[in-house]
Amino acid sequence: MVTVLMPVRDTPPAMLRQAAESILGQSFGAFEFLILDDGSRNGDTVRELERQAAADARVRLLATGGVGVTKALNRGLELASGEFIARQDADDWSDPGRLEIQCGFLQAHPELALCGSNAWMHRGDGRPLWPTRLPEDTAGIRDAFWRRNPFVHGAAMFRTNAARAAGGYREEFPCAQDYDFFWRLSDTYGAANLRRALYHYRYSSGSVSVRRAEDQARAHRAAQILARERRARSSREDSHQDTQREVRRALAAAAAELESSGGALRAALKQADHRMLAGDLRGAGGVFLGLLKAHPGSGLAWGKLARWAVFSALPPVRETCFR
Repeated sequence: MVTVLMPVRDTPPAMLRQAAESILGQSFGAFEFLILDDGSRNGDTVRELERQAAADARVRLLATGGVGVTKALNRGLELASGEFIARQDADDWSDPGRLEIQCGFLQAHPELALCGSNAWMHRGDGRPLWPTRLPEDTAGIRDAFWRRNPFVHGAAMFRTNAARAAGGYREEFPCAQDYDFFWRLSDTYGAANLRRALYHYRYSSGSVSVRRAEDQARAHRAAQILARERRARSSREDSHQDTQREVRRALAAAAAELESSGGALRAALKQADHRMLAGDLRGAGGVFLGLLKAHPGSGLAWGKLARWAVFSALPPVRETCFR
């Protein structure tokens, strides 16, 4: 019924074990667990993957050779035998009833292709921060895409046939591939988020480098450009899937736009935000101060530093800082 896709690359064994066991311990048993090892070099990670595969027949371990998460996910999409695909990230974990609840929801709503859920946010050490508050119906989700990704990637379940018909993840997007992919699925088929938090997302201080944050910002902006063009085509009744040329053009336009509008600074500030949420307050504060020295006229940098100060000094209002 369900194929769970989990890409892995050198995930610490303890985190990997928690993620895998949260799937293997699901109340819903009709699934295969396709783990995509995308070029792990950490021996402990490789041994943990092999242990998981040997211990449970539902685990299929596939080596994708370091092609990157987007291509690895598409490889998994090709090989999936389930009617539905559930995503899972290797450093997060799922509630025991997640697959059963999401599968039941999609079976009861055949008009929808994508079902996400709210999620608990956690520091790098696993301590909880707060739950998300995501839009729940198709209209709210479609509106939210213009501002942010209204899904937690690892918490999503979607119909395999719809995902393949949409062309899967765009391999031109090395990151933020879910933002573009889920937007296309939501526009074409409809989507929903479950109010209940069925997933646990972990912030990691090393997960988003400045370079990676720049790539994410570029992909986000390109996805918005492509969505605007799709909407314009639809109004002219000549809608079609974006061509590779259109995707490359959108990415180039997004890169030029971000370069001219201070995108590198925003990317660096975002990386510091992730360090703060992961629990590295001192390291995040040092980054904010360094960026402020380099950009003393930036109101955004001043604002981020002020938020860091409040976040660090007043734990009871931390959630308010990010609402």
